[in-house]
Amino acid sequence: MDQHPGVYIDGAWRRSANRESAAVVNPATEEPFALVGVATDSDVDEAVRAAECALPGWAATALPVRRAVVARMAELLEERAPELARLRSLSMGAPYRSSLKLSNSAGLLQMYLETIDEVQFSQVRRDRFGDSLVLRRPVGVVAGIVPWNVPVRNELKKIIPALLSGCTVVLKPALESPLVAGPLVEMLGEAGLPPGVVNLVVGGGDVGEALVRHPSVRKVAFTGSTATGARIAALAGPAMKRLQLELGGKSAAILLEDADLDATLPSLLAFGFGNSGQICASLTRVLVPRARHDEVVGALAEGASGLVVGDPMDDRTTMGPLVSQRQRDRVLALVSSGRDEGAALVHGGSAPAGLSRGWYVAPTVFGNVRNDMVIAREEIFGPVVSVIPYDSEAEAVRLANDSRYGLHGAVYSRDDAHALDVALQLDTGTAAVNSFDIPVSAPFGGVKDSGFGRENGVEGYGSFLEYHSYKLTPGLAAAMSRP
Repeated sequence: MDQHPGVYIDGAWRRSANRESAAVVNPATEEPFALVGVATDSDVDEAVRAAECALPGWAATALPVRRAVVARMAELLEERAPELARLRSLSMGAPYRSSLKLSNSAGLLQMYLETIDEVQFSQVRRDRFGDSLVLRRPVGVVAGIVPWNVPVRNELKKIIPALLSGCTVVLKPALESPLVAGPLVEMLGEAGLPPGVVNLVVGGGDVGEALVRHPSVRKVAFTGSTATGARIAALAGPAMKRLQLELGGKSAAILLEDADLDATLPSLLAFGFGNSGQICASLTRVLVPRARHDEVVGALAEGASGLVVGDPMDDRTTMGPLVSQRQRDRVLALVSSGRDEGAALVHGGSAPAGLSRGWYVAPTVFGNVRNDMVIAREEIFGPVVSVIPYDSEAEAVRLANDSRYGLHGAVYSRDDAHALDVALQLDTGTAAVNSFDIPVSAPFGGVKDSGFGRENGVEGYGSFLEYHSYKLTPGLAAAMSRP
């Protein structure tokens, strides 16, 4: 069984202080295939102190040098994509074919390289009260805590904007899928990143809490469940740490009366069942005109039956298992609650036939769902789509917004302008028209229980930078304003 170290500090691998390891389990076979070292509180302290020591030098590094590291990292990602894709598929079950694209991670880095040039780090301001110098400086040591559902992309979304902003990082991946983090930190070193700028500690919730509590951590960037986000906020609040929380979702797709179902269906299938439904922005509530309910339910069921569920390493597979037995059991319990509350189970709802091993759940479609049912309220984080009928557009908007979450949404219509008018009424951080995706140059994040702060785009640097203002004499202001 492969052994992977789980502590990387100041540019070198370390054995964890307690020398303990955790098994990484292949969800398609239910068998451990690797061991990873688990950090202790003392490892966390060393990692944060290494990041703190590296901070002054990295913050003072010229932006072109920081950009060069990230540009080289983008090249290395493409070169080592097969290795990263294999680790990703083995640890959390995503089909290798889709993992090989690594969710366009190289493109994500290119976006960061383009948008960092839009950040104004220094500005002289003049008003009737005098002149001032306004600087934006790195916030300091950042704790990046990521979930298991999209390895590689999750880690990069925490590391790269921090590095370009001049911050240093301690990264903590989830225990379910920790293995890509090791190659990523090694690649950053190969790309020219100085020791100590990015450090790694693998562990569970206790390691995460130690990292959040550490007095030298100035910002926590977290993606994960709303419950964990609330816990992080409670721990970080007394120390006034900066927070960026990208949390849960229960996103609604509204099909308007004139929606072209043939054109819409591929999007609903891809983003209801993609990654086995383990995406925070998944379109898990499909709101349809009552007169079109049966048509849409039938099309979704037929589309779901065409998905190939199986071994993630098989090129024919389009949907793999859930990440763990615990996650599989939770999803099946929520499916049972849907049946108990009177929703119509049209497709799926159990393990697929012929798969006796692995934590699989067949793509599941419920019809005649009410918005007050548990399956319409809770983030299931599995391949379960609920179809909810409505009687008017106003009711559709009300139902979409009747959720404690507000991460994402989508509206489908043959009339793009009409769809946009409806999308503008959604109480969500993002929404799409006749699509699912939001371009990576746009800020991404949620409202309500879906968190706060934004990733991506020029806005994604905001919480990595602090404003500092200085009063200037007229002579200084004039000198600084010269080209």
